[in-house]
Amino acid sequence: MKINRILVLIGSAMLIVGARLPWMSVPVLFGVEGYGYEAIEIGWEDNGFVTGGIGLILLLAGLLWKAVPGLRYSIPGLLLAGFANWVVMGCFCSILKIAPEAGFVAATDIGIYVTFIGSLLAFVGVVRTVLIALRNRQVRTSRSTLVA
Repeated sequence: MKINRILVLIGSAMLIVGARLPWMSVPVLFGVEGYGYEAIEIGWEDNGFVTGGIGLILLLAGLLWKAVPGLRYSIPGLLLAGFANWVVMGCFCSILKIAPEAGFVAATDIGIYVTFIGSLLAFVGVVRTVLIALRNRQVRTSRSTLVA
């Protein structure tokens, strides 16, 4: 199995797992505690739906795609992985806006980091696949023009 596919599979699995883990610390951000507020911490309640869904799509595409991935697979994968990255970066910015005095490390939890690393791995894997697909397309095009 190629390294690009492994990066996409690992990254998408991390997106799925990270979507279910806690993303932020409600007691640190809002000063409230208790069972009613613990559900807010889990990424699945908000942006975890998006990142978990993207992870599932990328995982299924990575597992089911048998041929060498061309641009048909790579470009949508690139858009999905980039969007997952954008969602996590937006959450980082939102946490900083809510309570900057609380401290970023104290206000965040493990889920947002797992999701961020997963989105980066998937993005790097798909970018490498796009670059290889573009290079293969140029090689095929240049060979066909030399013959003609």
